[in-house]
Amino acid sequence: MLETERLILRNGKQEDIHDFLGIRNSAFVLKYNAMEICDEEQLFKEISDNFVLERKKDHKIIGFIGIEKDMLRYGVTSACISYYLDEKEAKHGYMSEALKSMLSYLFEQGIEIVGARVFVGNDASVSLLKKLGFTHEGTLRHAVQGYGGIIYDDQLFSLLKEEWIK
Repeated sequence: MLETERLILRNGKQEDIHDFLGIRNSAFVLKYNAMEICDEEQLFKEISDNFVLERKKDHKIIGFIGIEKDMLRYGVTSACISYYLDEKEAKHGYMSEALKSMLSYLFEQGIEIVGARVFVGNDASVSLLKKLGFTHEGTLRHAVQGYGGIIYDDQLFSLLKEEWIK
């Protein structure tokens, strides 16, 4: 569990499922994520090993951060992050706050580089990653089929531990 000024980042629990399912399956979240609509059982598997964002003031679940091995890298200690917020909570600085805490945690745990992938067109996410110090490494064209069969170009970003410390 991690805490920020306004958030608690923790593993998802069974009791989070009902409220969180609407966020996860919303058109806003699905648009820029390579996910399909899921049911409660699938969602529990997703959130139990990753992090939900719980707002401290009202204990409402407002978002998600996923951490997995960066499959594009070999032989280095790496992670790849994914994230999303409830549309009503976007543009309030919650994800920036959460990712700052998560990045510090990952680098403290020995991760050398954190990657993130963002579909072309997701300008808010690109802006957030750049604000956090990530570097755009390149774009894979015609790379990922997202929700609704739309095929996206996939932008690759990374942040080295030594860049975060500066």
